[in-house]
Amino acid sequence: MKRRARGDAAPPSRQLGGALRAPRYHQVYVAVRAWVQDGSYGPGAQLPTEPELGRIFGVSRITVRKAIEELAREGWVVRRQGRGTFARFPGGARPVALDLRTVMDQVSDLAAVTGVLDHRVAEVAPDEETRAALGLADTDRVRRETHVRLLRDAPLGLITTFVPLDVAARLGDGASRGQPMFMLLEAAGLRVAGADQYLGATLAGVEAAQALGVAVGAPLLRLVRVVRDERGRAVERVVALYRADAYQYHMRLEARSGRRAGPQAGPRARSVARTAGGGRSRSATGA
Repeated sequence: MKRRARGDAAPPSRQLGGALRAPRYHQVYVAVRAWVQDGSYGPGAQLPTEPELGRIFGVSRITVRKAIEELAREGWVVRRQGRGTFARFPGGARPVALDLRTVMDQVSDLAAVTGVLDHRVAEVAPDEETRAALGLADTDRVRRETHVRLLRDAPLGLITTFVPLDVAARLGDGASRGQPMFMLLEAAGLRVAGADQYLGATLAGVEAAQALGVAVGAPLLRLVRVVRDERGRAVERVVALYRADAYQYHMRLEARSGRRAGPQAGPRARSVARTAGGGRSRSATGA
C-alpha cells in the first residue's frame, strides 16, 4: 500500500476562486481525481476526511460530499462506513515500462530547446506528498527549485523540483538554473537507476495561472516523477505543470514478434511542446 499523503497534496488546486467557471464540486472532483491518477494517493491509500478536504479547498462539506459521491460512482474512490474514503484506481493497469536512458535523453532535448524564467531556490519543509514520495522524516527539509520553461518566449510549464538536503549538499551551493536535475545528480556521483512517472490532469491555481499566463481554472497536464538511485532511494521529486494548449504527449505502440501489441511491448513515448500559435519544438519527454 502506498504511504498516505495528506493535506496540501496538490497545492495548485487548493484555491477555488470565483474566477473558475466549473461548479465548485466539480473543481474538487477534478483535483482529487488527479491525486489518484498521478499516484499521490495510491490504491488503498486513505484520502483526507470531508472536513479536511473542505478546509483544503475552501468549500462546504456538502460540496465535498457531492464530489466524493461522483468519484465513487466512477470507481476512483471507495467509501467505507466508519473508516473513510480510499483511493481505487479503475482497471488496476500495470505501469508502462520505458527505457530510462531514452527518457533522460529526451528530457535533455527539451531543456536544450527551451528557456528558463523566474528561477528560484529555497530550503523548505516539504509538503506531505513530497515527504511521502521521498521517504522523509517529519523534521526533514528539502531544497526546492522552481522555474518556468519558455518555448519561443511563451510560457510552457511550471517546474518544481524537490531534493533531500543531504543530496543537495552533494550538488554544491549552486542551483541547477533549469538544467535537468538528473544530470546534476549523476555529475555528483549519484547513479540514477530508475524512476516512477505519473501523468494526470489538474486545474490551474493562482500561482500556476500567473506563471503560465492562463486563467485560473484552466486545464493543465500534471507530470510527477520520482527518481531513485541504485540503492532504490528516492533522491528527487519533480512536479511539472504544462499548459494543455502547448504540450502534447505522444506514445507510439509497436508489436514485437511473439508478444501482444500494447504499451508493455516496447513503447516509445515522447512529448511535443507547442507554442500557443501551433509551432513545435523537438520531441521530448517530461520535465
